Amino acid sequence: MSKQKMDILLRDILQRIPEKFIHILTGKKGVKILDNTFPSIKERKADLVVELEDRSIFHLELQTHPDKNMPLRMLEYRILLMQKYPDREIRQMVLYVGEGAPRMESSINQPDLSFSYELRDIKELSCKELMKSSDMEDKILAVLCNVEEPERYFNELMEELLKLPEKERADYIRKLLTALHYRPKLKIVLKRLLEERKMPLTITEEMMKQDPFFQEGLERGIEKGKLEAKKEDILNLYKELNLPPEKIAKVLKVPEEFVKEVIEKKTVETQEL
Repeated sequence: MSKQKMDILLRDILQRIPEKFIHILTGKKGVKILDNTFPSIKERKADLVVELEDRSIFHLELQTHPDKNMPLRMLEYRILLMQKYPDREIRQMVLYVGEGAPRMESSINQPDLSFSYELRDIKELSCKELMKSSDMEDKILAVLCNVEEPERYFNELMEELLKLPEKERADYIRKLLTALHYRPKLKIVLKRLLEERKMPLTITEEMMKQDPFFQEGLERGIEKGKLEAKKEDILNLYKELNLPPEKIAKVLKVPEEFVKEVIEKKTVETQEL
């Protein structure tokens, strides 16, 4: 999946006003999504423009990598917002969702121009706070924050996802996989949980095509399941026919190392009894 497509999908998460997320960033409740398209010689579309409970305007840009031109982009948006909402207080923020630190300027200081906006790192936000929300968008966005207990996060998230209708669940899984592109270490944790615990999570063929890394993990999980099913056959061939591990591996078409591991484990268990 291209970076542009990933950014679009991530932006899509914001379009239902993740209530807790907006409150954490602004201290206020978002009440209405506003038009984020600004017609001009070249069309500008902000990531999120929302009206807060005090009628002020909150403009949010998600940034996945450092951009030296960010102050100029934000200034351009500020001018467009002032033209569109001349009687409103406007607050702007760039929220860095990439890996590492947000090494970007957040102001312009020249003799005849002074402009600034907030620059925050999403990894400074608490995952637990967003997980308390009743909005699934908040829970998905939590994966980008400071996830101190990844396994607990994914287990709680899966429980919530399984309560949803299949079509809606698939949409949120797609959004989760998109967010995990920015957190590859957490993606590995999710893959392991799916493999080890056989978590009942439906992944469509389209999702897997978009994420080969994830598909690889599922294929490994399937292969592991097939090997587990062969354990009884391995032990029967070893005990009843006294076949050596290399012969058993050849007959059952499984790795010889796996056969040896099964036999050795059973032998230890028998001795302990």
